[in-house]
Amino acid sequence: MQFPTRIDVDNDGYILNKTSLNKIDGVYQGLLSQVVEILKRCAGTKLHSVYIYGSVGRGEALLGTSDIDLSVILTSPLSPQEMARLDEETKMFICDNPIVPKVDYDIGVTADVFKENSQYYWGFWLRHVCTSIYGEDLSVHFPKMKPNVHISKALNENLIDSLTSYRDVILEKEVDHYTLLSILKRIVRGAYCYVAERDKSWSTSIQENLIILQYYFPREEYFKEIEYVFLQQKVPTLDEVLNYIDYFIIWFNENTIEGK
Repeated sequence: MQFPTRIDVDNDGYILNKTSLNKIDGVYQGLLSQVVEILKRCAGTKLHSVYIYGSVGRGEALLGTSDIDLSVILTSPLSPQEMARLDEETKMFICDNPIVPKVDYDIGVTADVFKENSQYYWGFWLRHVCTSIYGEDLSVHFPKMKPNVHISKALNENLIDSLTSYRDVILEKEVDHYTLLSILKRIVRGAYCYVAERDKSWSTSIQENLIILQYYFPREEYFKEIEYVFLQQKVPTLDEVLNYIDYFIIWFNENTIEGK
């Protein structure tokens, strides 16, 4: 692999959006229609638009393994009762469709999308990571972007809090190997954000992220260990994941974007 890799950017360096309606498998198209109907029932007139991202949107989903990842834009926040209904109906949907292990909703409101400081989070997210599947497509209001420190900072804003929450979850209750691997993916993607601008790339592949990270952090042994987990499809232990979380909370604090 040649560095900088320039993975998933066009000839002018702009980030490619790898999601598309044309890439969504027919099975998932039917499932997405059901989920949109759930959102319409639970959110009512508050529902502005819905966007697909992740492996389903990229046409890389595996039945029984891949989550359905959705960004949901509302005109105003859901009430506790509306949120409870959405949670309940989503659980029923998953029970009826075991090929979908989880439905993730990344929820925002229109006022936040258009805040001045939201360009590098919502603007980037809707323009370069998602594809509209319902409602008005807000991505058209934002420009194309190249990998830059502002995007990386926006996406990593809550990273330490997320890792701390993961740690609490592991200590408080039993978690399955799928959740443990999801935590490792969050660590890898968070770390990759720190080097995306230098690498002039925006890779969505965990394996590519790990190769790139090992190039820019050649003495970081934990990236090699995590790569082994994914290459060998190894199930990490609870203690191993807790160790990674504790280590990378410190690592992220020390390797600030401003200092790299």
